[in-house]
Amino acid sequence: MHYRGPVRTGRFGSVTAEPQTVWRCVGCGAAHLPLPSVDYESSEYRRLVDGSDRAEDFHRLRDPEQPEKLEALGTAGLRDTVLVDVGCGAGSFLDVVKGFCRTTIGIEPTPTLRAEAAKKGHVTFPYCADVAEAWAGRADVAVAFSLVEHVEDPLALLRAIRRLLKPRGRLLVSTPNRRDWLLEILPTEYAAFFYRIVHLWYFDADSLGRLMRAAGFADVAVSHHHRFDLSNAILWLRDKRPTGVGAIPVPDGASEVFRGLLEANGRTDYLYGLGVKGS
Repeated sequence: MHYRGPVRTGRFGSVTAEPQTVWRCVGCGAAHLPLPSVDYESSEYRRLVDGSDRAEDFHRLRDPEQPEKLEALGTAGLRDTVLVDVGCGAGSFLDVVKGFCRTTIGIEPTPTLRAEAAKKGHVTFPYCADVAEAWAGRADVAVAFSLVEHVEDPLALLRAIRRLLKPRGRLLVSTPNRRDWLLEILPTEYAAFFYRIVHLWYFDADSLGRLMRAAGFADVAVSHHHRFDLSNAILWLRDKRPTGVGAIPVPDGASEVFRGLLEANGRTDYLYGLGVKGS
C-alpha cells in the first residue's frame, strides 16, 4: 500500500467521505488508485478535472501553461510537421503551434471542447482509435500533457499514440511526479490534495521511463520540472493550502534556486518524458 486516506474530488478542500487506497507496484514503481470506469465524454468528468466543461474556462485556466509546454517541446523541427495533441481540450497548445505545423490534430473526448478546437481549424477526433487510418503513421510529433494519469490503461494509450507516429516520430508526455517533495513534508494535508479521483496513476521518473519504453519508444529521457515558486512552498507550509505563484514577495533569485534544488534531487511536482518511435 502506497497511501490510504481522503483523495480530492474537485477543487481544494473537496475530498472523498471515505478513505481511498493507492497501491504501488514494487516492480515498476508506478502507483494506482483503483476506481470504477469513468465516462471521459461527460460534462461531469470535465468539471471534476477543471471545474468546467466550457471552452472559455478551459482557455482561462490552461492558456498560461502553454509557454512552459512549448519550451519543453522546443520549436526546432516543428516547421511543416503533422502534430497530434492527445487530450487537447479546447486546443490551447494546438493554437500555439499551428503557425509552425502543416497540420494540427486534436484528440479530445469532451464534445464541447472538441467542437471549440475544430472551430479553429484543427482536425479533431474523440479518441486515438477514432483517428482515420489515412493519418496512421503520418504524425511527426505527438504530445500528451497531463493525460497518462487519467486513463485506465496508460500503456494502451501510449501504444495507440505510437500508431499515429512516423518512424522516429517524437512523443512528449507530462504528468505529476509522485515524488513531489511536499508529500513527504505534509503527508496528510498535501496528500489529500495531490491524490485525486480523476488521477488513476502516479509515476516517478523511473516508472514513467519504463512505461514509455514498454510502449515501444526509444531514446527515452525523463526530466523534472517544478511549476511553483518559493512563495507557494512557504504558504503551503504555513497555511496548508495552494496559493499559486507570487502570493507573497520573496528575495530575488530565491525561487530559481529553490526550483533548481528540487529538479536536481528529483523532488519536483511535475515530469516530462520524451521519446521517439522505435522500430
